[in-house]
Amino acid sequence: IDTAFLKCEYKTLYYTDTLKFKDAIWMPDEFILQVGTCTSKYYSKKTDDYERMRSDPDALAAYDKLLRLPKGERPNLSTLPARYGALVIYNNYPEGKSTIHDAVFMDYYIFEDDNLPQQWTIISDSVKTILGYTCQKATCSYRGRNYEAWYNPDLPVNAGPWKFSGLPGLIMSVQDTKGHYTFEIKGLMKVKEPIEYIEYSNRKYSHSDRKTFLKTNAKSLQIGIVRYLEANAPKGSSSSDFKQTGGGAKYDLLERDY
Repeated sequence: IDTAFLKCEYKTLYYTDTLKFKDAIWMPDEFILQVGTCTSKYYSKKTDDYERMRSDPDALAAYDKLLRLPKGERPNLSTLPARYGALVIYNNYPEGKSTIHDAVFMDYYIFEDDNLPQQWTIISDSVKTILGYTCQKATCSYRGRNYEAWYNPDLPVNAGPWKFSGLPGLIMSVQDTKGHYTFEIKGLMKVKEPIEYIEYSNRKYSHSDRKTFLKTNAKSLQIGIVRYLEANAPKGSSSSDFKQTGGGAKYDLLERDY
């Protein structure tokens, strides 16, 4: 759908429990931002590697063989492809909109979102060095959270992690003011590579809209995976088909305007 000229790697973190903030743990993931002339794509590299591997019979067989090795011979599982975040964001695709792929547990969704930049206030006298670049600070409020960001005026690219855009330079770092969610750039490089629109063949997608998806996701987090699966199970399923586990998550979604 476009050709990327810049590729950035972001480490994203969120707390597992925003009610007991000091006792919570961070959940990390690594996302790639491909920036093209008209479009950008933001996706989990580990998830993409995993889904591509699953669609290749030879690669999948080799992966299964590795998992069956004795413990002492098996590679570190953290080095192998795995499904992490299902989120994929295609900014300005179609033109003027964004296409979002996401999931609630193993239910996959596609929906459109407005491709509108945040309304930023630039703090011109506040600077910070990130990856050797002198970055400037900006703040905004967006969909129920307040954010502080650092952007790089030496890279005049209207792009950033997740849905962040609208600053006169690449957005290098963003954190909400409560410290629940953090996006931090870890590397960037000039490239010339395709930006691909992908619907993975082994997933069944449902079409939705943003607020319906957020409400579904919030409900699943509140009631926990077992109750969510029970509520959405095919007719005739028994409650004994699901192993009971703990309750729901104790953190709110990144977007809180649902």
